[in-house]
Amino acid sequence: MTTTPTAGDRTVAGRVPLDDVIKTDLARLHFVRDIARLERFCRRPDQNGLAIMLTNDPALWSVPGPGRGQTRDREFRIHEGRELTGTLLWAGGTYEPNTCTLRGTYGLDWKPYSELEGSGGEFRYVAVHVNPDQDDPDDPAAPGQT
Repeated sequence: MTTTPTAGDRTVAGRVPLDDVIKTDLARLHFVRDIARLERFCRRPDQNGLAIMLTNDPALWSVPGPGRGQTRDREFRIHEGRELTGTLLWAGGTYEPNTCTLRGTYGLDWKPYSELEGSGGEFRYVAVHVNPDQDDPDDPAAPGQT
């Protein structure tokens, strides 16, 4: 298990202020990268994977508002009801190192996890199951998508 240090060493009643841990654009990028990494791991029929994100940041599970302009992480959005698939471009493709290609198709369904008192007390999680039978465009012997 790894932990991400916070900006400073602050805790409130034993809780880490999660808004200091990671910014939402990078959280989205790393979650999608985790899914792609699991796809590479799960190429054998006896392997599968599970990517889980647990957060108290509603910006991650909420559908962006209509006034939200072009953002660099637009294709990496992981809000409720979103479907992740294919090649996702960071900043419209202007920063190629963050381009990520998914072989499978993944619907995102956020679930309640816990509710604590105070601001930021609502926690939700999303779980993405990665199976070995994802489509691989470079492998003609790969089975179909799930």
